[in-house]
Amino acid sequence: MIDICKVYPPNVVALKHVDFSLERGEIHALVGENGAGKSTLMKILSGLIRPSFGEIRMNGQRVQINSPVVAARLGIGMVHQELALVGSLRVYENVVLGSEPSRFGLFQPQKSSQIVKQLAERFGLNVDVNAITQELSVAGRQKVEILKQLYRNVDILILDEPTAALTPQESEELFDEMFRLRDRGKTIVFVSHKLDEVLKISDRITVLRKGEKITTVKNDGSINAAQLAEMMVGKRIELVSIKTRRSAGDPVLVVKDLSLVDRTNGKKLLDGVNLTVHAGEVVGIAGVEGNGQNELIEVLIGLRKPSSGSINILGKDVTSLDLRRRRSFIAYVPQDRKNVGLALKATIMENLIMTHHMNPPLRRKWLLDKSVAKGLASRLIKDFEIVCRSPFEKVQNLSGGNQQKVVVAREISLNRQLIVLDQPTRGLDVASTQYLRDQVLMLRESNKAVLLVSADLDELMDLSDRIYVMRSGRIVAELDPRTVDKTVVGYHMLGVSA
Repeated sequence: MIDICKVYPPNVVALKHVDFSLERGEIHALVGENGAGKSTLMKILSGLIRPSFGEIRMNGQRVQINSPVVAARLGIGMVHQELALVGSLRVYENVVLGSEPSRFGLFQPQKSSQIVKQLAERFGLNVDVNAITQELSVAGRQKVEILKQLYRNVDILILDEPTAALTPQESEELFDEMFRLRDRGKTIVFVSHKLDEVLKISDRITVLRKGEKITTVKNDGSINAAQLAEMMVGKRIELVSIKTRRSAGDPVLVVKDLSLVDRTNGKKLLDGVNLTVHAGEVVGIAGVEGNGQNELIEVLIGLRKPSSGSINILGKDVTSLDLRRRRSFIAYVPQDRKNVGLALKATIMENLIMTHHMNPPLRRKWLLDKSVAKGLASRLIKDFEIVCRSPFEKVQNLSGGNQQKVVVAREISLNRQLIVLDQPTRGLDVASTQYLRDQVLMLRESNKAVLLVSADLDELMDLSDRIYVMRSGRIVAELDPRTVDKTVVGYHMLGVSA
């Protein structure tokens, strides 16, 4: 890729004269902050969008990649973070979908299954090709996506944040698969915010910042995570959160025998959950996604009523309280900031004053005091380092990291004793992630009780005083991060012995 530029109307420059090269049989990491241009560059390479300027050459020949179909013909495929599979189909059916082996126009299921099985064995991808796709783990479904690309005979495989929802064991298995693909001559582009993983598996690393290529370096041990982060951000940032030793205070949240049954099929979504969060501590919830974490949060904040059990906050039984009354006890940062945490078409100020706006001093005789609202918003923008033009800018114009800061600023400013954080750093770049992790520890220091649900085990290990592990809607372990490593947490998540 030579001199690639991409400009969106009215004059938003996403990529500025970027050169990017790939060698046969390498793992090439692509890193940068959110908005640096990583996704745009990979969308151009995979045919999803066209460059405004520049050219692409493959094996010395100039090519025009104007669609994913053309990219596939050229041997380029991409596995997106949001997996695009039909859950009700079997694995082999998903793999061949759109390019099915047929005879006289009729689909050949046995032949398809055999082809996909041989392909999986050839590249060392351990997956049951006859399994129903929706019954697989996230790691299993990811293998199906990789098989889809290999079935189409790709030579360049782009993996976008592939370890975001994997356990340490699943990540290691993925890395082994990537090494096998590389050794068979495949080229892999590894897009990730996890710098330790980048340094562990890549042969070369390209850094983008604000739409420009900063450098491409060989991963020969001469560069570390701190140096990479500095290249990405343009300034030095600390990648370590300092957690002081302290004694936990009184219980703030006490959950007893909490159960939730799906009324449509009788399945237990939560099964006798017991947990406690004290003042001045961060309690983490670990688990492979889909094992009851979402349901637990929905019940805690009042979105769903439990089938049995109790929820006690600050000594008060809140089990029967509705969502609005429950919110007077809980600050909540949802996983889906765009659709749940924010009103994207509203201004930053309007988003920041939500929940505040019903009470003095913002509300006077049923009217909103706009000067007080602007003052509050301006203070929060300053305190939480939200990068914006003014409080009246639409929140949809902000980067993902700054959108998350708006949600966090609003919820922390409510001054609740219990804060529930659901995947607070998912999809954020290095600088935004570190900022939010520091905010979590500041809440802990100010004697707040924090319940942290995260798929990032490094995050849970760094921030939590205790970790509960969920599997199949139950708490299966309570662990002390000071005495176990994340591998042990991963084993409990998977339900296997160390």
